[in-house]
Amino acid sequence: MKLCHKRVQAASYLIFTALLCLITGVSVSCETIGEDIKTITISATGDCTLGRNYKMEFEDSWDDCYSKYGADYFLQNVSDVFTKDDITIANLEGVLSESATRQESFYREKKGRISEKKFCHLGKPEYLTALKFGGVDAVSFANNHNIDYGLQGFEDTLDACDAYGISAAYYDNVVRLTVSGITIGIVSIDSTYCSLETAESYLRDAIADLRTDSSLIISCIHWGKNYETLPDDEQRYLGHLCVDLGADLVIGNHAHILQGVERYKGRYIFYSLGNFSYGGRAVPRDVDTMIVQQTFTFENDELIIDDNVTIIPCWMSTRTDINDFCPVIQDGTTASKIIEKINDLSEGFGMSFNQHGHPTVSPAVDTGRQACDASPYEQEPARVPSIIYTLLEGSGASQ
Repeated sequence: MKLCHKRVQAASYLIFTALLCLITGVSVSCETIGEDIKTITISATGDCTLGRNYKMEFEDSWDDCYSKYGADYFLQNVSDVFTKDDITIANLEGVLSESATRQESFYREKKGRISEKKFCHLGKPEYLTALKFGGVDAVSFANNHNIDYGLQGFEDTLDACDAYGISAAYYDNVVRLTVSGITIGIVSIDSTYCSLETAESYLRDAIADLRTDSSLIISCIHWGKNYETLPDDEQRYLGHLCVDLGADLVIGNHAHILQGVERYKGRYIFYSLGNFSYGGRAVPRDVDTMIVQQTFTFENDELIIDDNVTIIPCWMSTRTDINDFCPVIQDGTTASKIIEKINDLSEGFGMSFNQHGHPTVSPAVDTGRQACDASPYEQEPARVPSIIYTLLEGSGASQ
């Protein structure tokens, strides 16, 4: 686990107390002081497809770049950010398997059965080393590509995550990570193949389970419509529900482009982070993307609600004419344009960010949430959730 980096507030507190000790002659243990205030920095990115769509050629693909340049190529421009935080989360949008067969049809709870899906993404298990070298600690894996290669592909991907030490959150399989004695819970839910009712059920149960022992909860939701700039009513409903249930940060994906940012009850909802190291397209449709970073402060292990949030403007590729799958942080005019885009998309939520990517909003008036009697899962969730069988086999399918 990465080391926890103290923010300025904690450092200032230590300096003030040390001076107070000198003036008054009172001895105070710095060890005790250090335990009073802790900070945890979380980074999140958009869609990472480690491999390619089955209709794409090998030449100049994500796979081709891996074979030519190695695993440390893809996140080389952003790894400094990811290795200096405490936890980095990416959305794993695809299957990692050497032997799985492409799924011919799927049952979508919202639209019924579909055949000959246009985009099925596949890579090798070893491709996870690209995320590992880049500093990624956990992935959200509840999305519309996790069964592109059937049940075997789904399980092979989980095996790969285990083998390479990357935690995977999906449906009722939540992730718990510990930093400086603080437990961080991560839940990942899909509402594109799953119905709203199914998504909400998994969300309610997963967050209730996490609230039994987690001091910080992050919801990763796969939702909305491709290339729509504004979140729909279902996204707004689920985003608010995440916070009401107990999430402290909501990260959205699926649209493949940036969407706006909302602050609700003092918590931030990022509706879509766009693509990141995305092997599903040879030519970017929109290169703009971003890294989201939030530093959470705990006093006596209790979360303090503040606005220590940063958006880091990026391109998903160093070039705009082709996709080289190598995200790069932007500065100057290009960064300003991306922040301006985010501000335009967030205007309806009363949100804006300055040129440094920090929120320019007044302190939240309402940060309170109703208490809940959280309860853990009665039994350990199955490695393959029941929804996977439903989406593969049809309505009413069971394990």
